[in-house]
Amino acid sequence: MKIIFGGAFNPIHDEHINMIRYLLTLDEVESVILLPSANPPHKKCDTSFSQRVDMIKLAIDGMDRVEICDIESKDDGKHYTCEVLPKLKNIYKDIAFVIGGDSLEDFYTWKNPEEIIKICPLYVFTRGVSNKFDEALRYWKSKGATIKVCDYHPKDVSSTLVRYNAILGEYDNLCPKVAEYIRISGLYLKYQDKIILLKTNIPKNTFEHCSRTAKYALWLNYTLDLELDYDKVLLAGLFHDCAKALCHSPHSTQGLPSDCIGSPVEHQFLGAIIAKKEYGIDDSEVLDAIKYHTTGKKVMNKLQKLIFCADMLELGRDYPEVCYLRECIAKSLDIGYRECVLAQYEFLKSKGGQIYPLTLESVKEFNN
Repeated sequence: MKIIFGGAFNPIHDEHINMIRYLLTLDEVESVILLPSANPPHKKCDTSFSQRVDMIKLAIDGMDRVEICDIESKDDGKHYTCEVLPKLKNIYKDIAFVIGGDSLEDFYTWKNPEEIIKICPLYVFTRGVSNKFDEALRYWKSKGATIKVCDYHPKDVSSTLVRYNAILGEYDNLCPKVAEYIRISGLYLKYQDKIILLKTNIPKNTFEHCSRTAKYALWLNYTLDLELDYDKVLLAGLFHDCAKALCHSPHSTQGLPSDCIGSPVEHQFLGAIIAKKEYGIDDSEVLDAIKYHTTGKKVMNKLQKLIFCADMLELGRDYPEVCYLRECIAKSLDIGYRECVLAQYEFLKSKGGQIYPLTLESVKEFNN
């Protein structure tokens, strides 16, 4: 049997390779066919098909029984699995198709899923226990699908997170050859000018905190399936403290609430102004996430909650409650946000002094 392993591979990362190696250990598997998507229906690639194939070749260099199929590069149309698999079955005869556990949960949203399960078995990789997955597994088996749940469970690594790390010049979860290709080719340089300017304008330790906040927020967005726009998460996380250093030097107070001036929360309001004025960020959702990342407020949307929590919980933070709070947010964003708000309130009370009105409003939401 030949296993069809499709994806954007933008870029191919270590967990892709680990899954390939696992598949090659199975007695029934003759080889693994990597199927990079040329024009995927549900996502937009910021790299060319040939660049992604180049990276795949570098990552599988020296591996036996692995090949690349470029069938999707033959035309510019959208390529749906139900349309591509019959062509692959004609070429390779005995095939199976790899999907992720989250994809099986959403399989009903795919084009003609009932046709897909008639063509070949599905090999499914899961990240962990999920009631939704168990329900989907039972449902599709009842519809006649042949499904093998793989014993290997990939770590929480996504190509999206790898790309955003590369923006920051970090190449975790990539083989060295692929990392060097990305660096030399100048891939994934979106927002590079803004990031270089930010790095120049703020202290090193503040930039490192902002970087960790952005990465933690991106990771939460992925692992909690928040479905927030990754660009908005990245920008809000990276620039949330862009004005913190300015609060300790002379600056314009125009546009700031009068009761925040000189207080520990001034930087959040000033940050929204500076992010727009100095860094050209004009997305209102991003600016509002920056504007309320310290105090919170009575009603917060998902992005605002995410940045508020990521600022408190990024992996450089070390205080008595942080491990508990990280456990809370691993359950859900709303649980994590509630516990972060209450923990912050208790900390501010213990310090004495006035607590900013927006913070008090956010606490009331959970004390009513």
